[in-house]
Amino acid sequence: MKQYSVVGCVTASKYMGRFWANSKEEAIEMAQKSDNNFVSLCHQCSDECEDPEIHEMVAEEVTN
Repeated sequence: MKQYSVVGCVTASKYMGRFWANSKEEAIEMAQKSDNNFVSLCHQCSDECEDPEIHEMVAEEVTN
């Protein structure tokens, strides 16, 4: 019998803000360059999660 180390991938979302742009792609680029492009975890969560980062961003047009 062998011993295994198992890692689970945690998924969450983070509000990046509102950006004036000509396209969804441009808005995402602006969000990626913003000061809000980071992940912060509390002390307890940081003991359980390693190397948090944003992997993907999605933009939706604001209509109001």
